[in-house]
Amino acid sequence: MPGLFILAEGGGSGGNAPMVILVGALAAFAIAYFVVGPGRRRRGPRRIGDIPLSMRPYHSDEELETTGMERAMAWGVALAVFSSLFLPLYWLIEPGRINQRVDEFYQQDVQAGRALFSEACASCHGENLGGGSAPHPNQEIDAPWPAPSLDNIVARYQDVEVVDDVAEFIYDTIEKGRAGTPMPAFGVGEGGQYSDAQLNAIRAYILAVQTGELDQVDGQAFEGASGEDIFGANCARCHGQGGEGYVGPQLLNFFERYGAVDGDADSFEQARAVARDTIVNGRLVPGKAPMPPFGRVLSDDAIEAVIDHIESYQETGGPRYGQIGGDPSPAAEDDN
Repeated sequence: MPGLFILAEGGGSGGNAPMVILVGALAAFAIAYFVVGPGRRRRGPRRIGDIPLSMRPYHSDEELETTGMERAMAWGVALAVFSSLFLPLYWLIEPGRINQRVDEFYQQDVQAGRALFSEACASCHGENLGGGSAPHPNQEIDAPWPAPSLDNIVARYQDVEVVDDVAEFIYDTIEKGRAGTPMPAFGVGEGGQYSDAQLNAIRAYILAVQTGELDQVDGQAFEGASGEDIFGANCARCHGQGGEGYVGPQLLNFFERYGAVDGDADSFEQARAVARDTIVNGRLVPGKAPMPPFGRVLSDDAIEAVIDHIESYQETGGPRYGQIGGDPSPAAEDDN
């Protein structure tokens, strides 16, 4: 039966109990078969070895209907009792054995992931996942690129609508990297050096050390700071200091792209609402670097100041899409 092979691979005392019972029962069955059962050797010389099986004498009807039948029924009862005891025991213990093996594999993944994280990620995100920095991808810029903490990434994204599955989001980010940022792709299929199993191990380690703690929004953190300063500290590294776009899309005609029309206050408020929702909840565009949520980083007043700053430099007549890396060249516009 297939379950026997599973049992043979089990570990721990709970996993070995059914196997011990099975082996003991089979040994007792074999002893009984050859001592008192059909395998018991008859006394006297064997003189029918050359007689074809179909022509050999068999038990008499009287024996078949008495001792023979009783012996067969006894063996049937014994096997039925064995099955009725072993199968329920197997059914009760097997889930625990499976869970034990799952836990063992998980612990192995976490241990392997810890070593891989230390090798590939700790230099930027910190040995304890508390965050850090990396060299800016633009070599002309001396300022470091902030690397976020990862020990609270689940708490940061679990209530954000743009991320359905935080574990999958972590895996995709490690596998594919973040274009235009210092975060490279680590998946073999994306030009990296780590297999799917190794990526899963890194993810397992990150998920295993989550603190669940989020930095509280400090309403005084940006007191007295202008929208331009707040934008420069939190947004410019992706959108450019002047909103021209870098890793994230250009914002020079953001209001126009979302329906704002000069003289129509309602249309401007709708565009502001889109900007507010994006800043609070972030945005995830397939194949692009995701915009993290700032709802737990910036206070409401700071967010409004950023939107005011973006509105202050809006232009019209730009492309109807969020161009990555600034306005497209004339040749690119002609191609589209």
